[in-house]
Amino acid sequence: MKQMNGYIGRIFTIDLSSGEKDIIALDDQMIRKYLGGRGFASHWLYENLPANVPPLSEKNLLIFASGPCNGTIVPSSSRGSIGAKSPLTSILGSGNTGSSFSVQLKRAGFDMLVISGKAQRPVCLVIEDGDATAVPCEDLWGKTVSEATGTLRARFGYRNVSIGCIGPAGERMVPISTVIFDKFRGAGRGGLGAVMGSKNLKALVVKGSKGINAAHPDRLKKEVLRFIQILEEEPYYERYSKAGTAVIAEPMNKMGSALVKNGTLGFFEDIEGVNEKALKQHLFVRQKACFSCPMPCTQQYGVTKGPYKGTYGEGSSGASVVMGFGPRCGVSDMRAIAKAHTLTNELGLDLISTNAVLAFGMECFEKGLINTSSTGGVRLEFGNAEAQLEMIEDIAFREGFGRVLGEGTKRASDTIGGHSERFAPQVKGMDMMEVEPRGMPSWGLMFAVSSRGADHVRAYDVCQMMSFSDEVLIRIAGTIEVREMFGPKGKGRSVAFFENVRAVADAMEICRFVTRGKLGFPENLVGMLNYVTGLAFTAEEMYSIGERIVNVERLFNLREGMKASDDTLPHRYLSESLPDGAAKGKRVPLKEMLEEYYMARDWDMASGYPKSQKLDFLGLSADRVRRNLG
Repeated sequence: MKQMNGYIGRIFTIDLSSGEKDIIALDDQMIRKYLGGRGFASHWLYENLPANVPPLSEKNLLIFASGPCNGTIVPSSSRGSIGAKSPLTSILGSGNTGSSFSVQLKRAGFDMLVISGKAQRPVCLVIEDGDATAVPCEDLWGKTVSEATGTLRARFGYRNVSIGCIGPAGERMVPISTVIFDKFRGAGRGGLGAVMGSKNLKALVVKGSKGINAAHPDRLKKEVLRFIQILEEEPYYERYSKAGTAVIAEPMNKMGSALVKNGTLGFFEDIEGVNEKALKQHLFVRQKACFSCPMPCTQQYGVTKGPYKGTYGEGSSGASVVMGFGPRCGVSDMRAIAKAHTLTNELGLDLISTNAVLAFGMECFEKGLINTSSTGGVRLEFGNAEAQLEMIEDIAFREGFGRVLGEGTKRASDTIGGHSERFAPQVKGMDMMEVEPRGMPSWGLMFAVSSRGADHVRAYDVCQMMSFSDEVLIRIAGTIEVREMFGPKGKGRSVAFFENVRAVADAMEICRFVTRGKLGFPENLVGMLNYVTGLAFTAEEMYSIGERIVNVERLFNLREGMKASDDTLPHRYLSESLPDGAAKGKRVPLKEMLEEYYMARDWDMASGYPKSQKLDFLGLSADRVRRNLG
């Protein structure tokens, strides 16, 4: 296989049922059309996974993909993508994590790992020096994430080793379980921990020693220094470096964009208990950056007193932690929130889905749709931190009412009934994060159209959060009216624009927090990409790559049974006005935004399919699409 820059040039496939292995050369056309990372994973699933495969069957593919910038000096290039058909949504399952896993995967000799089949007994997959071996590990089955990770590090070493593993939740194939990397870093959404569990795969251990070449190292260094200089001048750099995304807790509350008590309120009275000051007062916090990142936006935390003394971990100040286990569930004790986060990670649960189902369960309890007989004696009330912790364990171990909530809010509402589907915070089966869409309608549109169900990072539209010039806003959205928080104009175009841009970053495997503003536009990334790969990409070509990834993911979901009518939001956000706060009286104007989005995408409003001219433009032939759709 030929020497490549930025890429290793090899894909490793393994069938855990038969033990069959193969190494496939990375195709040049795959690079030009999908770039890497998320692009590779989504493309591979669409092309190689048959339609209607049950997500927990041996036939489902589990993919770990790196990008061209992993292992180079490109800032924040520590991300990595996972793909599979989701057991939570039955459409695209896609996760992204910040750790050294993708770097070590390349150093071990591969750009992508594709796993099928099911081992006869629990195994960990050890990837090293151009090969992968399934090693029995029954002694780790039942262990928490930190226990399993610690044992594997003792066996395989600490230097140049990265470990991804599941906890008890993944072993039990809980649909909201996830994969945790290097002890603390979750891979996000869609139940991919359950896919690992269905394959009897407890962990992956990657140990690399190979070098990763850059085509033009001297030019790359200069471009990286330019990029970092611009980054350090961005207002969010200083804010995130001091306290992570927890700095937005109070602003979100004031704006009416915090999801309070599952959306029953628009303002959290006890916000001082979960703001930046409370974080630093109640937790021992040290800022930390991810591998290869110049912006330390995560934290190491420890609880030093009180009932949760001894709790420790990383990432306590992420908005999804603080606002999710906090205001969303009516909890204002930062130490209890830290405990909930640590427990969620230890058991291998997706933290967003976990706090979503907890808040949903609390509202059902307070409405009388469930009671202590349903919950096994747990008073699942808003503000009850102890009930929150107890239910997290029940979810992970599929015990008591945890069996219901562990299925996600959509299936839980089907079980509970009583019109609870109207306030179940989900789209396409994926649980929403803690932003109130009536207070930030563009994010409501993001939730409605995301390729993995309700999700904020697929687009991460920041038009209302950043001070873009009129010229930039017109380029993004066609109008400066997109700046207005509650109006619908321009938001369809802006969400489509940012979905394309974020798909490029995910393909390069660089972080969207660092690239959240103009630094994420391809014209600010293309130099580093070309100096790494030696390939003459243009910024316009990169925009098309992002758009192609979004459309392939759309085609995958349509093939799996998704319909245009699934691009919607729950009844609460469309028909019920917020009762208080800055967004009092607001609903999500989805219809207008959705029409503009479909027009920007060149998708058919009735069927939801990309139109033929769009497929032709992106090089996705209509004939091939029809074959994949069966």
